[in-house]
Amino acid sequence: MIKLVVFTCLVTNILFAQEENKIVTYNYGKNGLELIVKQDDGTTILISTYNSRPAIKDEIALHVLEYFDEKKPSSGSKIKVEAATAVVDGTIKIVYKDKLTAIDFYYESVNWFKKRITEVYVDPQSIK
Repeated sequence: MIKLVVFTCLVTNILFAQEENKIVTYNYGKNGLELIVKQDDGTTILISTYNSRPAIKDEIALHVLEYFDEKKPSSGSKIKVEAATAVVDGTIKIVYKDKLTAIDFYYESVNWFKKRITEVYVDPQSIK
């Protein structure tokens, strides 16, 4: 009887054990203008993403805009943006010109919640 209980506990632990988060690299992604926002004061904000994952690019662009409005980061800052399905780490670059603000967000890693995968961007020119 004890062997049966121990065997049942062992099998249950194996079946319900959490998977370890896998780290994979990618060297492709979508680059482009995702969002144009005209503000009441006449300024226009352009949000572009680079090396992005198509499934979350629009949501991340909105969160980058929120982050910019709330925290006022400096250009070149490393930031973390959370979407419904993933957390994205990246670098934000900001250029001001008259009444235009261009915000470029470069994906560096994407940690997917349900897939238990972290995708890390690797520049394809560095792979040789």
